[in-house]
Order: sequence, then C-alpha cells, then structure tokens
Amino acid sequence: METEMTKEQQVKREREVEFLKQLHQAAQMGRDALEHVNTNIGPGELRTAVEKDIFDYSDVCSQITEKLEERDEQPKSVGKIARTMSGLMIDFKINDETPEREVAKMIIDGTTKGVTECTSKLSDYADVDNDVKNIGYKLLWVEQKNIDEMRRFLHN
Repeated sequence: METEMTKEQQVKREREVEFLKQLHQAAQMGRDALEHVNTNIGPGELRTAVEKDIFDYSDVCSQITEKLEERDEQPKSVGKIARTMSGLMIDFKINDETPEREVAKMIIDGTTKGVTECTSKLSDYADVDNDVKNIGYKLLWVEQKNIDEMRRFLHN
C-alpha cells in the first residue's frame, strides 16, 4: 500500500533534491576544473595531488548521484557555457611553463570560492536530513583538504 506524502514531506523532499543538485554542480565544477588543470601541467607531485583531488570530487559526485537516484531524480550538469569558460580561463592561465606555486595559488583561489558557496548552501539548507547534509559537509571537507594540499606548493 503506497502512502501519500504530506505537503510538509513533499516540500522537505524537494528541498533535499534542490540541495543535492546544487552540491552536484559544485562538485562537478571542481572536478572538471581540476581535470582541465591536470591536462595543462607536467608530471610530478603537483599532478599527483591534483589527480587525488579529482578522485575525491568524483567520489562526492557519485554519492550525490546515488542520493538523487534514491529520490527518483538525476543530477543537473553544469552548463556548457560555464564549463567552456572555465576551461578557456585555465588554458589561458596555465601551461607547462607555469610555476607550480602559481598553479597551486589558482587552485586555492577557485577552491576557496567553492568553500564559501558550500558553506552558504549548508546554511541555506540547514533543515534537510542529516544524511543529505553530511554530503555537503563531505564536499566542504574535500575542498578544504584540496586547499591544504595545495598550500605546500606555494613554497616552491
């Protein structure tokens, strides 16, 4: 026997879906930007660190997709224009000759914006279930870890 959702449950579910979709876009943007950076830098410790961060962002994307699928929803991709503009900006600023400290600084700057946006979203959606909110905290943790990892390259 299927039970009808109350209006309150329906609103809560819609807010969770909205939050998850926004988190997915943020994680996807972080991952895509790092993948683009990765194609523009040479081998070495920085590349290894970037690849590890790409994996972490991908893991968050997968967790979010799973939560959305449990709610019969699909993630919303980052717009093509935003992805293209981000890629062009990275291509313009980063190449084989760009010092690691400059690449790390750019990654830190971009990720800091992500931390700010994620923190704001967590505040805006404070009413969602903890299992959903925890994915937002995981994204925040990934972003902060990314910043901490990139700091060591500032001294090169």
